[in-house]
Amino acid sequence: MALALVTAGCTAAPDASETPAPEGTSTTDWTPPADTEAEGPTEGPALTEENGTLDAPITLSTDVVVTIDKISTTTIEPKTPGEYAGSAVVVTLSVANDSKRAQSVDSAVVSLVTDDGDIGVATTAGPNKPLQGELAAGAKTTGTYVFMLDPTQGRSVKISVNYAAGEPVATFAGQLS
Repeated sequence: MALALVTAGCTAAPDASETPAPEGTSTTDWTPPADTEAEGPTEGPALTEENGTLDAPITLSTDVVVTIDKISTTTIEPKTPGEYAGSAVVVTLSVANDSKRAQSVDSAVVSLVTDDGDIGVATTAGPNKPLQGELAAGAKTTGTYVFMLDPTQGRSVKISVNYAAGEPVATFAGQLS
């Protein structure tokens, strides 16, 4: 018995050049780079830095004012697995928005480093309460950051506050009491 091959309504399998692109991609809008050896950026853009002392506010070019309200030392006691015990510096700061538009502080980064190169290791233990939310024009908010550092007493430090990604950095310098 001979089999009849029915081809009505069937299409040939696409060859490799006609294979559909994965969902979410386009084969028509993409152009390969002119220099296939070129690399993308290897570092972020340099941010403007305003310097001051621990006891004075810093007004940034964006009309945002950053102030170190209080610096104290404490001893962190571990309460959950993975936390470390030891000396720590507690930094409470405020950010005032003197500009005419809202400013987000959700991506704020605060760091502490000593003049001799020791880095204060940020921890969520203790009274840690980072800056968050959107700061309306004319509004002010406060955040508290905790840094593990041993020893703490009498050390010269720099505390850098970048209230939002890509914005200027306020850097405060002084000595811990």
